[in-house]
Amino acid sequence: MRLPISSGCELNGTDRLEALFDTNIIIDYLNGIPESRAELARYRRVFISPITFVEVLVGTSQASDVTVRAFLARFTMAELSTATLEAAIRLRKEYRIRVPDALVWAAAEVHGLLIVTRNTRDFPAEHPSVRVPYTLP
Repeated sequence: MRLPISSGCELNGTDRLEALFDTNIIIDYLNGIPESRAELARYRRVFISPITFVEVLVGTSQASDVTVRAFLARFTMAELSTATLEAAIRLRKEYRIRVPDALVWAAAEVHGLLIVTRNTRDFPAEHPSVRVPYTLP
């Protein structure tokens, strides 16, 4: 993981959009993938789900934990309410996706947010609430 994270991401994009970012985009940012930095910069308000928070921090070293937590604190946490849980059940049944992905998508849906991800296996790229901004080789 390449840090520091302070060089490059302006979280106040000019598109005046709001989006919830899936774990893979956040990890890409932390690994210095330029496309992820550009994507984050597009949005006025950026969100993550508690699932992404956990998934990202599980992969940190003791040395990078504080820095990564500081980066994640720049995002608004989309709560997992009862409505989110019900939406996750529906999405899991409809799309047959894994429960963590259903929870992430449901958090975006309930909060009226676009979900930004590279995960086209679990999130259909053609769905109007899903944005796949780039792929990696």
